Amino acid sequence: MRHSVEVPGDLATGLRVAATRFDIPGLAIAMAAPGRRAMLLHGEAEAGSGNRVSEETWFSVASLGKHVTAAAVLDLSQRGLVDLSAPVERYLRDLPAAWAGRSVASLLRHTSGLPEYLAYTGDEVVPEDRRTFMATYGAMVPAFGASQGWIYTNTNYILSGFLVAQLSGQPYAQSVQSLFARMGCTGAAVSSPQWARDANRHAPKPVMRDHASWQREVIGDGDVSFTAAGALSWLEGLLDHRLLDAAHLDLMFTGARLATGRTSHYGCGWFLERLRGDFIAHHAGHFDGWTAMALIHPRQECGVIAMCNLAPGNTRAIRYLAQLALEGFAPGSTPLSLPVREDDDPGLTAMIRSQLLRKPGESLDHTCFADELLRVAEHGSAVRNVINLHTGVEPLSFELVETHGEAAFNLHRYRIRHADRIDHLLVGLTPERRIYWAWVL
Repeated sequence: MRHSVEVPGDLATGLRVAATRFDIPGLAIAMAAPGRRAMLLHGEAEAGSGNRVSEETWFSVASLGKHVTAAAVLDLSQRGLVDLSAPVERYLRDLPAAWAGRSVASLLRHTSGLPEYLAYTGDEVVPEDRRTFMATYGAMVPAFGASQGWIYTNTNYILSGFLVAQLSGQPYAQSVQSLFARMGCTGAAVSSPQWARDANRHAPKPVMRDHASWQREVIGDGDVSFTAAGALSWLEGLLDHRLLDAAHLDLMFTGARLATGRTSHYGCGWFLERLRGDFIAHHAGHFDGWTAMALIHPRQECGVIAMCNLAPGNTRAIRYLAQLALEGFAPGSTPLSLPVREDDDPGLTAMIRSQLLRKPGESLDHTCFADELLRVAEHGSAVRNVINLHTGVEPLSFELVETHGEAAFNLHRYRIRHADRIDHLLVGLTPERRIYWAWVL
């Protein structure tokens, strides 16, 4: 049982100062830890409106909503309605042959190899019905074979949304809204970013559902809005196992074994990282004027969802604010509390830094990368490629803070300190010291 408490004064002040420094108009942060729950509210629901952010202000969370779609699919699995290891063609008969054999689980874990449909849209409007979507994008060539690598693509979650609708026998939005109801989460809605803005403008009048989203079939890659109260309720429900049984919650937080024998560090809607021998999960989202970040430590039963009304280009800020909030509320739950450790291989660190903080005009040295990332690079997507954390300004420091070794791979975590924030970079290395995984928290 958690009781509502005030955010500690120093933490609240630090978060507000940081939000102001990042020019964030409005911010809501929901925090949960054993026995305690809290919300921090800051700024305006819309810049210049004079309406202060409240517990009932809506925020669109964009791709953070992917784990909600994953939860809906996992719920279908625990009800015996879908086999996660089965090829998706068993359930979706309108897929092109090149897509059909990928497993349901591979969609949730981004190991299907399906390419990013958003890379092909240009200025065109993405179709809203399933038939037109498949006719428009079904000829896309996969980046690689199933489980041969990892590539984050919205296509995987559009297909997952099709699955939710087809197997539940009702529209995606209605099915997901029923999950929110089962969790007792009233401040959650399947909706567009514009709906969240409109709902805030019409507050405190009763908010109606987003009827357009309830009609859409091409949905599932991040069409969720939360209030601060709703985000806190959803967060607690996940931590307290109120939606998924233990086996399916473990699946949500388990990465895929790749063909190389190494593990991808993405579960079902969550990035996964080691922290002091345990694991944490996180995911961000940003789209159309909104940015959000969630970070949870399942075994410490704590987590945070931070949401703001500023995007694009604000993911770095909200990512840092989420870590800052959770570390202050539940000390030891984030990489911020890790001390810098002695780096016994500075040459390796220098290689990692040069490849993942590439300056303009510098290209990848393919000899530094393993097959998993080479396949992504060779795919050549303008939307999805090997990450580059260079922002045009050199970081103040790039320091090793943690390592973890297994037979098939090693993980190194680096702290990248900037004037206004701290990033943490997780790098997976093969025994031959080639990079097979790289993602930032």
